[in-house]
Amino acid sequence: MNKLGVYFTTEKQDALFRGDTSNAVVNRHFLYGCQTIGTHLCGALDESPTMARLLAVHGQKAWETLIEIQKNNDQRLFTQGLLFFVYSLIIMGWPLNAQFYLLKVCEFIDKANLQFLPAYGRPPGLSEQVREEAAVLSQTIYLENYVYLALGGLAPKKTTKIEREFLQGFQVRTICCRARSGLKRCGPAGVPTAD
Repeated sequence: MNKLGVYFTTEKQDALFRGDTSNAVVNRHFLYGCQTIGTHLCGALDESPTMARLLAVHGQKAWETLIEIQKNNDQRLFTQGLLFFVYSLIIMGWPLNAQFYLLKVCEFIDKANLQFLPAYGRPPGLSEQVREEAAVLSQTIYLENYVYLALGGLAPKKTTKIEREFLQGFQVRTICCRARSGLKRCGPAGVPTAD
């Protein structure tokens, strides 16, 4: 999963590997999406009409379950599902469709006001669920840059808000390695601090 740029909690990954379509642990959209991508990547599509039909069946189920998610008005899950769909479009070689739906992902992020950190209160601990939710936002930033650089898409503008939050909201520090004294935290421009 991580090689696709998608992060799921361990429990959800296990459910996907088992082929769980119950919706109890992970939404079945992701299972059908994985089956669609897997069928495409197996390389046997040109050799067998059965494989082409299997790809069509899994693709149709993935699309239908994505529509179900949207009807249930779970904006965070829908954004994650749509981002997964964008990845599948890139893998299948449909970059123009991927660009179109990536813009939709950005619109849903803005509409749902999804962000890395809560607007009020203390940020939650870095649990697997928090990582999964943050991965959706960070992968959207990454994909917008990828589409621009590798696929000739529009200059990245749609993810400016969440990218600014990522850069300013998180306390990111550079770690310097010093031969004799071990690791030291560095300040601006990589200069070691006195702690």
